[in-house]
Amino acid sequence: MTSFEPGQPNRGMWSGLLARGDRSPAEASVGVLGIPFDGGASYRRGAAAAPAKLRELSGHMARCADEGQPLRLNVRDYGDVPPDLEWERTFHSVEQRAAEALAHPFALFLGGDHSVTIPLMRAWHGAGEGPFGVVHFDAHPDLFDVYSGHRWSHACTERRALELPGVDPERMVFVGLRSIATEEWDFLQHHPEIPTYTARECYRCGMEAVARAVVDTLRDVDTVYLTVDIDGLDPAFAPGTGYAEGGGPSTRDLLELVRRLCLDLPVRAMDVVEVAPPLDHSEITSFAALKVIYEAWWGTQQRLGLG
Repeated sequence: MTSFEPGQPNRGMWSGLLARGDRSPAEASVGVLGIPFDGGASYRRGAAAAPAKLRELSGHMARCADEGQPLRLNVRDYGDVPPDLEWERTFHSVEQRAAEALAHPFALFLGGDHSVTIPLMRAWHGAGEGPFGVVHFDAHPDLFDVYSGHRWSHACTERRALELPGVDPERMVFVGLRSIATEEWDFLQHHPEIPTYTARECYRCGMEAVARAVVDTLRDVDTVYLTVDIDGLDPAFAPGTGYAEGGGPSTRDLLELVRRLCLDLPVRAMDVVEVAPPLDHSEITSFAALKVIYEAWWGTQQRLGLG
């Protein structure tokens, strides 16, 4: 796994969407930051390789949304946060570097395991004013207070987010859940105000109906953070991830969800995490992640008139 730094000769990434060298970073509509860290994973690792793989494969995908509409966004890639063996120092660096991407109308963060969302949400929270909304697409709610002796595990992501001022339980929406540990179940039972849509509900009601419900719930917030754990997809569509949980939504479902959210809500930042290229077959998972990213960019482009 190699870490990308701005200025390195990797010009195929984002298929020509990168900001040209003669343009100010402030002119770019999208800021991108990679976090090649999987030290928070509790099982199979490999997500640290995702930022490099996603950049590589982006040169092989058309610059368009799902129905062919061209993506005209200008993208500024800030490279990667250098890997560090010291967890706390890594998270501090992530939080500091995230400010670069958050200076743009839309910030995209490439994980890494889901623990990287902890410092990313802290940076996002510090860059805006409430009320805030969070949409968490995942097979798991990540609501442990402590997991395997760590409060910064990838299983603790949203428990840490709920500790941020202005992030209220009723504005944290879970979509795709189908693996909930006893501690997390008890937490959700004590907080019935937290909106949750299980994978079964998504299947029975349809993702379009779920997306409309999420939009209605968060219609009055000032900014939304969208975190996409790729294991929220069924393993048939995303085999390359540490915790593959059967019975999940399809890539088609996730594209519909992300498009609707980015069209109708003030999604300010998005991360894509738990893509593990060493576990991926035929790069199915990485290509699915790129489709989701492009659909988010299309929705944002339309909503804000960017380009």
